[in-house]
Amino acid sequence: MSDVKRQTAIIAVLIMLIAVAGWAAKKFNDSADLTTISKSVENKEAVNYFAESRIAREQERSVVKQELEKIINSKDAAKSAKEAATTKLMQLNDRALKENKIESLVKEKGFEDALCFIDDNGVEVCVKSDNPLTSEEANQIKDIIVKTTGISPSRITVRQK
Repeated sequence: MSDVKRQTAIIAVLIMLIAVAGWAAKKFNDSADLTTISKSVENKEAVNYFAESRIAREQERSVVKQELEKIINSKDAAKSAKEAATTKLMQLNDRALKENKIESLVKEKGFEDALCFIDDNGVEVCVKSDNPLTSEEANQIKDIIVKTTGISPSRITVRQK
């Protein structure tokens, strides 16, 4: 009888160990899945940020261009207003070209995506990367911006999304 009790106890312990091992394996797999899902959501948010920011930038730029073109084509606008609007339109187009060039050059450095904004106050570049942005990478980006725009490094902001 004692052998039967001992065998029953051993079987019960083995069943409990199997159950605990199964629970631990499921828990580990679920947390790995959650990590994967979390990274996927973060990636989609970053992609959405870059796409939405580009769309917003282009929409804003389109509205400004339309207003400037109205002034340029207006028969009632003063000559000085038309000249100022023409200058602003040329500056706007120049900024757009420089932003696109900077974004392309930054992506060539190995970043997944880049977004550049140039205004009267300076330049801001946001990069998408899985790895933290190093100071060396930030300096490389600043060099690209300085060469493309001539803007002082003190007026340049580089950040990561």
